[in-house]
Amino acid sequence: MTNADSPKRPIKTAVRVFELVQIVQDLESATFTEISEHVDMAESTLHDYLTTLTYLGYFVNEGRQYSLSLRFLDHGIAARDTFSICSKSRDTLKQLADESDAAVWLTVEQGGKVVYLAQELGENSIETHERLGKHEFMNCLASGKVMLAFSSEEHIANVVETHGLPRETPESITSRDDLQKELAEIREHGYAVNHNETAQGGSAVAAPIVVDDDVRGAIAIAAPHARIENDEYRQQIIELVTTGSNEIELRLAYE
Repeated sequence: MTNADSPKRPIKTAVRVFELVQIVQDLESATFTEISEHVDMAESTLHDYLTTLTYLGYFVNEGRQYSLSLRFLDHGIAARDTFSICSKSRDTLKQLADESDAAVWLTVEQGGKVVYLAQELGENSIETHERLGKHEFMNCLASGKVMLAFSSEEHIANVVETHGLPRETPESITSRDDLQKELAEIREHGYAVNHNETAQGGSAVAAPIVVDDDVRGAIAIAAPHARIENDEYRQQIIELVTTGSNEIELRLAYE
């Protein structure tokens, strides 16, 4: 399954808390009035929730603006550190960033989505909307497609059933038949390419990290579309990601 089974009796208070966390994260910083416009809750009840979350240190209230506190960073780093692939990949990511002059990402799958776990930037990296910890749909990313390609058919079906095939750009794969065709090509070649499928003008090449038939993650090099369209550069980064993923696989196999 891509997610835990739905609880028979969900705790409404817990659902409300994380609904508010997501709202404040999406708004980045918001007043009480702005938050109230996004949640169906009595004002007195909302005030109690916000006051409690601020008291516990999960929200910060400065100048009547609520925002997430850095306590979430502590939880996020602790969660990331449970993945041994992070420490095993650090040297490889740095080397690939230096050799490609581009952004190099280590990703894993959780809950049927791609999660950005670690990053290294090359000298000519460009700014993108991606960030550490961000969750993205798998059908739109090279790393997502390559992890799906080396997963079971049952898992692929679960991901599609749970999240569908959202369209991020006109180039995104939104058909199950098109997805299956591309996954077959990825298995044959051993790597995946993203052509403007998440954001116009940006592309990437990714290779899977597989240990004992278990897809542990993927490594991707992202660069402007025009650079990746250059045959010589594209071949260079294909070799870099496939060699890099193999290095990480060997480290994980003998941990």
